[in-house]
Amino acid sequence: MGVPVTGEFERFNATVDFDPATPEKSTTELRIEIGSLTTGNDEADEIAVNSDWLDKANAPYATFKNTSTRTLGGNQYESTGTLNIRNTERPLVVRFSSAEQPSGKTVITGLFVIHRSEFGIGRGVWNEGGIIAEDIPVKIRLTLQVASNKTHAGKR
Repeated sequence: MGVPVTGEFERFNATVDFDPATPEKSTTELRIEIGSLTTGNDEADEIAVNSDWLDKANAPYATFKNTSTRTLGGNQYESTGTLNIRNTERPLVVRFSSAEQPSGKTVITGLFVIHRSEFGIGRGVWNEGGIIAEDIPVKIRLTLQVASNKTHAGKR
């Protein structure tokens, strides 16, 4: 509708096993609680999780599981896997960067785009006449800390 709406998921679980020295051995499993979406506007939050959009009632989680990771050079990587939203799976390639922090934590950042119609997001009246954009940019930022041979992140 020409007005960008941003939001973030406040609750998720991530299990990440990532070593920049051997990215091909990396594994990632991410489970996002759809009902934890917040846009800063209660009405927009309610619409975003209803059956025309993310369908929290029938698909309470979105998931990503990688199948491979490769280095692109200069702390840049590419992870290939499967994204599941609204019980619909699609292949996904995510480019991301990794930055070690003085605290010993690792920050992973990236950006990818999903095509909402491939997942059935924005059905009904929302899908008519270009009311909303087809491409949805998704930013990721995970702060990882070592926990028993795996790296976990859980909030924002």
